[in-house]
Amino acid sequence: MKRKLTLFIASLFVLCASGQDVKEQEMLGNVNWSEDSTEMTTISDIIKQQQDLTSSKFRESHYRDVWSRKSYINLSYNSTTLTPDQTIKTGVGEGVVPEFKSDWGASLQIGRSYALHKRPIANILQFNLDYTFIDFNVNHFKHEGDGTNLYDSSARLPEDNTKYFTPWNLDKFDFNYAMSLGPSISIAPFTYTGARGLHHLKFNVWFHFGYNVSMLWMQNDGDADVSKPNSATDSKPDYEKMEENAKLDLGHGITYSFGASVTWKFIGIGYESRSSKLEYKSLSKSDFGSEKYKFKSTVGRVFLQFRL
Repeated sequence: MKRKLTLFIASLFVLCASGQDVKEQEMLGNVNWSEDSTEMTTISDIIKQQQDLTSSKFRESHYRDVWSRKSYINLSYNSTTLTPDQTIKTGVGEGVVPEFKSDWGASLQIGRSYALHKRPIANILQFNLDYTFIDFNVNHFKHEGDGTNLYDSSARLPEDNTKYFTPWNLDKFDFNYAMSLGPSISIAPFTYTGARGLHHLKFNVWFHFGYNVSMLWMQNDGDADVSKPNSATDSKPDYEKMEENAKLDLGHGITYSFGASVTWKFIGIGYESRSSKLEYKSLSKSDFGSEKYKFKSTVGRVFLQFRL
């Protein structure tokens, strides 16, 4: 009896062992032994991925800052030439109006550059459309010669002998306002260097086309009149009228300009040349008539630029 019991227990152990071997073989058969165990993600891999992501975000933020300043403010010093585009008589003998050159001038420009494509090409090149909505200039022109005999209040226009000659040769101010539109190119040539500060260095060139309005204000000066009174008792109504007259001429016409600048972050310097064709007409028609006078204006300006 004991022998049978022992044999039965031994048989059970054999059956259990063989069942376990079959189960282990099935589990081992499900293992993909061809899989590369080196592809398992480690903590080092996670840290590296996070560093790469942070670096990419920082780089994108950096280049957005490099190209982010679209608005500009230019403060300029002007050198202006105003040249008659026709023969204009002064009324003093056979004299004609000469070319005038400013002794000083200043201007303020405010505008914005609109990118023509979403991202700069290779973070180096950007094509823009510029809109300068404020271009205000003030120029001063000194009188001609020694400041005497610049006009004659007794002279009259040949086409209307009731009207005076415009005293162009007097001291005068030019107040000019313009708006312009045109393409520009911005180049940042150092964006692939290791010096991040140089990434902000940009060179800009442009061509703008627009319209301008000019007000010439000639300063009253009785001593410049050829027909001034010889004494305190010498009465000359024309002299008195001309001495007190508001000598204002309004002009307008097309303007175009081209220039270049170099900027670093929010500040830069540049130069622009602007040319205009203007047609002036006196605001005092009762005194100077309705004659139109054509001039060309050329402005060269050096400016300090602020980018916002």
